[in-house]
Parts: sequence; structure tokens; C-alpha cells
Amino acid sequence: MKVIKNLLIVGILCITTTFANVNDAKDEKKNKEILDTLYEKVIITDVKRAIKDIKSLKEAVVKNDERKSKEEFSKLVNSWKSIETFYILGDINEDFIDTPRYIDIFHNGNEDITEQLDRAIKSKDEIRVVLFKNSLKSINALEYMLFSKDIKNIRENKITITILDRITSHLNDIKDEYILQKDKFLGDLKKANAVTINAIIQNTYKLKEWRVGDVAGFTKKYEDDPDNKRAEYFLSKNSSNAIEAVLNTYKNILDNEEFTDYGDYLIRLTDGKEMKRLRESLNKSLELVKQIKNDDFSNTKELYENINTIHVVLFVEMLEELSINAKILDADGD
Repeated sequence: MKVIKNLLIVGILCITTTFANVNDAKDEKKNKEILDTLYEKVIITDVKRAIKDIKSLKEAVVKNDERKSKEEFSKLVNSWKSIETFYILGDINEDFIDTPRYIDIFHNGNEDITEQLDRAIKSKDEIRVVLFKNSLKSINALEYMLFSKDIKNIRENKITITILDRITSHLNDIKDEYILQKDKFLGDLKKANAVTINAIIQNTYKLKEWRVGDVAGFTKKYEDDPDNKRAEYFLSKNSSNAIEAVLNTYKNILDNEEFTDYGDYLIRLTDGKEMKRLRESLNKSLELVKQIKNDDFSNTKELYENINTIHVVLFVEMLEELSINAKILDADGD
């Protein structure tokens, strides 16, 4: 393993050249087929699943069914994290760059939405007025309403439904735009490959640092200072569920048993050793995340190390093998 400096300071990558080995029409055709498959069987499938999940959740909330609502929320967390993990729509149409931040505020600002939501509940103003900020209509706000408040209370139920309706609207917009932009995405393979590998790489950093390292006390920021309350969905105990969704999305992209995936494509362009190592760490990570009980991250060192291997293989080894020039454009994170 090469000595890698400053791996923790990872920016949003801009891949500036296409894969060096893609030279002939046969390679180009295969590349396009794989990207088409990912677009339909990962991206579009995940968005449709999330829309289905949030519809079921709303039905449970309307019926004041607390148990069912919490179960359906867990499903929504899983499907939403899948969308967010491989979100490339903002790179295809810049009007959609900020949409994920409207839905999810994890590591996006430091405001206390719980106090604001409490004031909204107590207020006599119309709900559309008190929920004037995007953060108050996010999945994080939804978690607070479902797991800290009483959806049988009329106003709290209406606020919860308002949040659900806004997230549903965003998800439908994402679905419609993805469908609309598919031909554009596949029409420029150089950019499509850059966008694909960029999305995969930057989210491995967020996975290992934000979702595991910060919580377990493995990062420089929180070294030897673990705190499960830093977990993404601490309140509902869905943080490990979210991590599993991220890992499963990577598996769908890079190690899918049902179709030729992007990992297979990268193997064709390299000697395959690094992708094999990545797949081993990916599958081990999926085993380890299932061992987390009640969102307790105190014994996740091995999980962190395996996720770090995934990140290093993609960010360093794979980029080097593919002779891709990566330029850090913008520091990402808190």
C-alpha cells in the first residue's frame, strides 16, 4: 500500500479526462451499455422505490399508525440513502445540484431544527408559514416528528404530512428529471464516466468519516471521543440502516451479480487486482454493518478500516491505474 497523505481532506473531484483505455467502438458500445444499465437498474429503480416507500409512510401517518409509520420510515431512510449515494443529477442539470440538501441536512449547517419545529407546533400560524425553511421539511425533520412527537395530535400530524408532501415532491422531480436527462447523460460518455466515478469516490469519504469515523471516534476531529449521538439517524436508530443502504448501493454499482456492472467495466480497463480488493472490503463491510446492534458504534473499527480500503482503492489506486487526472475543486464537509 502506498503512503497516502491528506486522505482525510478530500474535495469534490472533477475528473478531467476519460479512461485512457477506451479507444475503439467496441469499448464505447460496452461502456454505454453498462452506464445505461446503471441508470435504469440503480438510479431510476432507487428513486421509484423511495417514492413507493414515502407513499406507504404517508398512508400510515394519515391513519395515525405510529408503529407502521416508524417501520415505513426505516424503509424510506434506506431508499433515500441509495438515491443520495449515487446522485448524479446535479452534474447533468445544475438546477438540481441542491435538491439533496433540501431533502437531507446531515452535515449541512448547524441549526437546531428541533427547537424550530417545537415552536412551529406551538404556533397558531398556518403550517405553510411556520415551515418556511427547507430544513424544516427535510427527512431529518420528519425523523424528529415521527420519533419525538405524537402523530395522533392533529397539528403534529398535519406538520408531518406537510413534510412528507414536500419530500415526495422533490423525489418526483428527481425521478422526472432523471428520465428526461437520460439521453443527454449517455450522449457524452467522457462526461458520463467522469460523473459516475466522481459520485462514487466522494461518497466513500462521507461514509467512512461522517457516518462511521466521527461517531466511533476514529477521525482527527473526534479522535478517541466516540459519541453515538453524532450518528446520522441517532433518534430513530436508523444510522446503521443508512450505512447498509450506502454499501448496498456500491455493491449494485460495482459488484452486482445480476448484470454487468461498473466494477466489471473497470476490471476490463485494469489488471483487476484493485477492484478485487475493493469488492472483498465491500462485502466484508456489509457483513460487519449487520453486526451493529441498536446503532451502537463502539465496535466498528474493522468496519471503518474496510470502508477506508474502499475509499483508498477508488480515490488513489483506481484513479492512478486509469490515468485519470483528478483535481480538488472544493473542500467538502464541515
